[in-house]
Amino acid sequence: MIGWLSGKVVVRDATTGEVVVDVGGVGYQVSVSWQTMAAVPEVGEPCELWVHTHVRAEALALFGFATKAERTMFRLLTSVPQVGPKNAIGVLGGFPLAELLTAIADGERKTLERIPGVGKRTAERILLDLKEKVEPLRMVSPVSGKQPKPPEPERDEDPAVTEARAVLVNLGWKAKAVDAALDKTVASIEGALELEPLVRGALTKLMGGGR
Repeated sequence: MIGWLSGKVVVRDATTGEVVVDVGGVGYQVSVSWQTMAAVPEVGEPCELWVHTHVRAEALALFGFATKAERTMFRLLTSVPQVGPKNAIGVLGGFPLAELLTAIADGERKTLERIPGVGKRTAERILLDLKEKVEPLRMVSPVSGKQPKPPEPERDEDPAVTEARAVLVNLGWKAKAVDAALDKTVASIEGALELEPLVRGALTKLMGGGR
């Protein structure tokens, strides 16, 4: 059972939501949420991830997280019937962890339904199963933990915009809506463009509209 990885980044692919970490000459392919993707450094840089090992009959899959709290939330989500690992990663990508915990604790079904791939029944089931269980996680500073900051790109290159678009499309949003939301977000940002504020700003605009 793999619970933690420390090595160098070999692949950092926002399109697929996957990272490959070289640990002692072995490349571990890890699926991550977009929050964790934003915390993963560039290729060749050192990286540490908390890991959940998902064992299936035909394969073994690894899911990585920048903080232990996010991994705990992932495990809570996958304990809900009909919420698999990929669904859980999608739910984690909908909001910052603190906001997700608050939405579940406060029974905000409509808020959860705005996440791509989460319908009314799934949202209701998450609230039913996890409303009481998330309270201890809220009490232990769910967003604590050191997260590496991505390097600042030059604004005229806009590599962060390309990566943000890939993240949002991978989360299930339509490309045209993503482009419109990103255009508005870029216009509101002064200085260097970074993945996390771009995705966060675009998500706010996407959540306020339709899918």
